Amino acid sequence: MQNIQPISLLNGIFLPVAETGFRDYLSVCEELIEREPEILEMVNSDLNQHAKQEKKSRLKDQEWNNRHTKTFPWVVNQDEIVAEELELKTGRPRMSAYLVFMFTMVRGYVGSIKSQQAKVFISESITLRLLIEGKGVKMPGFSTILELVNIVSSETMQAIFDAQIRMVLREELDDFKELTIDSTSVKGNTSWPTDSKVLTRLVGRAYKRIQTINIFTIETRKSTEVEWKLKEMTGLCKSIDLNVGKKNAKTKRNKAYKRLLKHAKRANKLLRKELQRIEKAAAEVDIKPTQKVRLIRVIELITEDLNNLEKVMDYCPKRVFKEEKIKSSDKVLSLSDGDAAFIKKGGREPKIGYKPQLGRSKNGFVSTLVVPKGNAADSGELNGTIEDHIMRTEVIPQKVSTDDGYANAKIRTKWLSAGVEIFSIVVPRVKT
Repeated sequence: MQNIQPISLLNGIFLPVAETGFRDYLSVCEELIEREPEILEMVNSDLNQHAKQEKKSRLKDQEWNNRHTKTFPWVVNQDEIVAEELELKTGRPRMSAYLVFMFTMVRGYVGSIKSQQAKVFISESITLRLLIEGKGVKMPGFSTILELVNIVSSETMQAIFDAQIRMVLREELDDFKELTIDSTSVKGNTSWPTDSKVLTRLVGRAYKRIQTINIFTIETRKSTEVEWKLKEMTGLCKSIDLNVGKKNAKTKRNKAYKRLLKHAKRANKLLRKELQRIEKAAAEVDIKPTQKVRLIRVIELITEDLNNLEKVMDYCPKRVFKEEKIKSSDKVLSLSDGDAAFIKKGGREPKIGYKPQLGRSKNGFVSTLVVPKGNAADSGELNGTIEDHIMRTEVIPQKVSTDDGYANAKIRTKWLSAGVEIFSIVVPRVKT
């Protein structure tokens, strides 16, 4: 049976909650901002900057409305609106910087605010509900939580990380004189790609995005030919998948890919022609500034899809028909995340995602986290990871240990000369 203990709040209220790891975690988060209130100031600054940008957009739309409704000669255009110079006035109450910070920490605890599992956890957590209601506010909706947590800038997140390091040093939980460096693989937000599916989905997404252009008062035309090509390509994708492992699979696959590429080439030509017409119309259309920004972004996304489509059409024949090996860095591996790469570590299952570099202290505290783009070589990230550890902790580690993937004689010599006493690179034992 769980013990019931009070949880202290910043406003002095004490509420009884179950003694759980999550309760202890929130207590430490509160202690962090009690000791370093500058964090809340940075969060509040992020919220204010976002609010000013929104106000700037509203004012620009208002100016556009005025230009289209007022025709008197004495009405003049206003000066350029600068977000930083705007003054925020009393409006709808928003979530406090304190709650935004706490939900940011909750996101770190549960891994994501968007997942269904996280929603259930947040909605059913008595500890979290008592914490929020103790501030005299109701539990905000998930869309509000997600929006405001995403406003917190990278600079603020880095400041929170640094504050956590200072807390560890202040509490003498670790001295950060020992550093263990390793990398791991993290799956990106993507499914395992095949050239056939990537080709089909790029055509489908580009066509769908083109159809959304009509909301910006630009007429779009449905293409029965593109829709037919998409239907054929979808069928060919299924055929390629179903023929794996069957008799004459290679011959059937090559035949299907030839037809698929022919359809993709024709669809690309039609979509490019339509995109050119849209770009010309977009340059002349007179719509609200906020709508114009969204229009330009949609055009950029369509262009990116078609550029990627042509990229796949270029290397796909080499890979399928000539059986050439294509570097993963030269391939389109994800439709949602262009920075994701093919990651294979040891005997583990390959992933499409990232390879974060992690530095850990003797007592298990994370002192550095570097996330390079794609599948960066560990040896090339060694120096930057050590520098990040020193920058955050202000401690030159006496002992650095890592595996043979980080073997870099030049960097090892550099840090041994800079104060590191032991720099060990562990080579795994080969089974005989």
